[in-house]
Amino acid sequence: MSKIEFSAFSGEDMMKRFQRAMAFCRENPGTELVIEPGVYEITSDLAREAQEHVMSGDWGRNPQRIMFSPSYKFTRGLDFAGQRGITISADGVTLLVDGFMEPVSVRGCSDIEIRGLTIDHKRKPFSEGKVRILSKILAGEEAGKTNAVIRMNEDCPVKRETPLTLRYLFIDEETGRILPCSIDHYSVMDARSVNVILRGEITDGAIFSTIHTYHSRPAILIENAENIRLRDVTIHSQPGMGIVGNRSENITLTGLRVVPAPGWHWSTNTDATHFTSIKGTLRFENCECEGQGDDFTNVHGYYQAVVKKESPTVAFLREKTPDGTHAQTLDYPDPGDQMELTDYKTLAVTDVYTVVKSEPDPAQRMCRVEFDRDLPKDLDGKMLADVTRLPRLEVIGCRASNHFARSVLIKTRDALIEGNTFRGVQGPAIVAAAEAHWYEGVCPANIVIRGNKIENCGWAWGEAAGIVIKADADEPSGQSIYGITIEGNEIDAPSADHAIYCRNVRGLRISGNKTNTAGAPVVIENCADAESDA
Repeated sequence: MSKIEFSAFSGEDMMKRFQRAMAFCRENPGTELVIEPGVYEITSDLAREAQEHVMSGDWGRNPQRIMFSPSYKFTRGLDFAGQRGITISADGVTLLVDGFMEPVSVRGCSDIEIRGLTIDHKRKPFSEGKVRILSKILAGEEAGKTNAVIRMNEDCPVKRETPLTLRYLFIDEETGRILPCSIDHYSVMDARSVNVILRGEITDGAIFSTIHTYHSRPAILIENAENIRLRDVTIHSQPGMGIVGNRSENITLTGLRVVPAPGWHWSTNTDATHFTSIKGTLRFENCECEGQGDDFTNVHGYYQAVVKKESPTVAFLREKTPDGTHAQTLDYPDPGDQMELTDYKTLAVTDVYTVVKSEPDPAQRMCRVEFDRDLPKDLDGKMLADVTRLPRLEVIGCRASNHFARSVLIKTRDALIEGNTFRGVQGPAIVAAAEAHWYEGVCPANIVIRGNKIENCGWAWGEAAGIVIKADADEPSGQSIYGITIEGNEIDAPSADHAIYCRNVRGLRISGNKTNTAGAPVVIENCADAESDA
């Protein structure tokens, strides 16, 4: 492997320097690019304009409607498109993003390794401040609520129309505990002062932390790529997800950290990582996530609806997720892939077909697919799912804490979740569940959940604090999930009703778990061939 230092690509414009370096790597497979330690600011007019539109309220109270769309125009920072056998050594390197963009894009690549890189933002894509209580409201319609002012941090100025209540937290400054408090209404007084009426428990000096948009571009996109390795990469902030992987094969994340920068309480606005339509092995090892606005990871394929039939064996398919795919590109099967026919209401699988021919049409957001035999005449309420693009998932020795939603969300057919620690997660720590309403599947199978430590999770919602296995549909029936082993886990959640909840499982083994909950530790519903020592 030849080696070249980033300093060889001179110039004052940092974006152009990185473009020249990426072009060199593209033309010279097998190169190691060594980036000298330091802070490298990357930006563009488009990136700065996007942030200004969000903060000014130009894109409404929920900018995701603009920013999470196939037509959304954005800047890519380090673009690995077309590279082969490239290593980026970036220990001690911070990409400091000015504006909203996709800082790292790994598309159409193979055998890429990124080491040591940190991604952060000059003006964070979220804001923080401190609560100063003025008074308790004693009478009238607002009686029992609190009148307060939030003093925003110096580097977090806001504007009158800045979105402030999409997803937020109040955190007790002394204990670090998330307070059960919500904003009834507010008004921005000036760039650093927001008057609020609060409902619930609040303390003077509590930290207020909020995002300004949900999904947009990820910090790192991995798409149509194979044999990708990220080692000791850190993501401190992103107006969207940390890593989105799509239609790729064999991804290894070692020592990945999606965590707040020192002195902050938020990391990525939504999921730390999210992987769709992956093949081969997806492995997390010794990774850490904290403070993100959604899951640690969500691993799934998409349910496809039949838009129309051209003949008994030919149909036009379209994934029907409410917001489109997480890469905002078309999901489609490849020739030779196996597709399951699934009932939307029950998530029961009724048949399996092989794809003979596939003709993607991104402009129409659909794919013409020819199958090996006739489809049913009546496809009302039926979906098709590509079960060839499901990875072996391994989550080993990782840590997740103090974040929204769930930690590990599994919708694949082969997984090992072992030796991890989950603390203070809003929902259940580990969930294996297809979700019909999101058109995300499939029903999971052959899952081993072993030797994990789960503390005080599920404090906001969920059937159980620790582990939930279910078919999430309108009328789940039968045992659409199979081969689940839950053993040797420690689940300490004294305020939760249950530690483990399982439904619609065939072949369930629960043993050797230590639990501390207010109610029955294990709940088993509509399962077959189930064994539990609880």
